[in-house]
Amino acid sequence: MNQLLEGLKKIVSVLEQEDINYMIVGGFAMSYFNLARFTADIDFIVQIHPIDVEKILKHFPEWENFNDAFKESVQFGRMFNLLDFNTGVKYDFMSYKDSDYNWTAFERRQRVDFMGVECYISSPEDLIISKLIWYGISKSEKQKTDILHLLNEVKLDKNYIELWLTRQNILRYGIL
Repeated sequence: MNQLLEGLKKIVSVLEQEDINYMIVGGFAMSYFNLARFTADIDFIVQIHPIDVEKILKHFPEWENFNDAFKESVQFGRMFNLLDFNTGVKYDFMSYKDSDYNWTAFERRQRVDFMGVECYISSPEDLIISKLIWYGISKSEKQKTDILHLLNEVKLDKNYIELWLTRQNILRYGIL
């Protein structure tokens, strides 16, 4: 866990120093909501433009040769990832896609103290919504377990969840 914590400190520092808006999502975010599960990566949604890739890579000089490929990924809204050779942590960056829901989810992100690191994390309601989307794609039991944990263990704005599930026509798969 020490390496993961060091990786979290490093990448949060980089993103905030370079003024790149982000929020932590995925399995790592679930750890904040008291569902520890093994993960060797940290998933982020980032509000990023191709030019911002250089801002990140200057902190990871070993990846500078991939500058053009990462910029292309951002330009076309694809994920790109880095392995921090110093900490061993993999960072998955997903580009923010503009929509009413994504804007709202980003506005609802929470500034938290996560293992001593001040950072932005997805709200639990938006984690549920995103995990329902991923469950629909993968039928992964991890996604279902995460959703059920949040439903049972975290205080939620269920009206917000219902609103966005309906607006986006997201199936509940018998989970909700």
